[in-house]
Amino acid sequence: MTLSRLHLQRHTFIGATFRAGRQFGLAAAFALLLLTQTGCISNFPTGQLRAVSQAQNPVQLDMLLEQGAYRVEAAQTSMYLSDRTLDELLSGDVQEARILHAQLLWIPKPGTTPVDPTATNVTLRLVLLTDGELGVYGGAGFAWPNGTPGEGPIELDLVGSTLTLLHSTENFRDLLSPVLLLGSMRAPLAPVETLRFRQAASQLVTNKLGETQWIRLDQNLPEAVRALLATHQ
Repeated sequence: MTLSRLHLQRHTFIGATFRAGRQFGLAAAFALLLLTQTGCISNFPTGQLRAVSQAQNPVQLDMLLEQGAYRVEAAQTSMYLSDRTLDELLSGDVQEARILHAQLLWIPKPGTTPVDPTATNVTLRLVLLTDGELGVYGGAGFAWPNGTPGEGPIELDLVGSTLTLLHSTENFRDLLSPVLLLGSMRAPLAPVETLRFRQAASQLVTNKLGETQWIRLDQNLPEAVRALLATHQ
């Protein structure tokens, strides 16, 4: 093969590779632009939350919850998020865990829904398992949703909430109550997996406290929160 032909083939190969790479780059950029413009929500669960104690000596707890799912029920949307996998929670062999259960009761409309400091559209349960000791917090707050429940993944932007300790094991140290919980959460639509997360959370609490408590937790919520929850069951 002559040197001139070798150079010609080399330049042809480089040119074709450059054009292919450029076309791929343009396609990727277009796809990213389309994704941004359509406001698509990722199907991967995540919760980035901050719990801030409102006590005299405030304590802050940052949580990253990357496991979870949600389902649409009769009059509410129920979401579970955790920093443990479903298999780990179902095994019962965990010493450290964070589980958040959020129930979206009604959907506000931006621009038409007046929001005041007492507005409530989401009830919350937060399970903290630390060194094998368990504490269950409960309360309510306000969240702006993104996405349509029942049609795909949804996001909740929790802009305000207040929780208090409802139940705990004997040696659980409550450093948070009363606690302000803020942050964002996202979960895919997965009804069966949501029920399994509920089962895992309920069993974990029951095993630690020695009796069934997950349903009874509603009875310990503030009266105004229980009244709101009752109208959406």
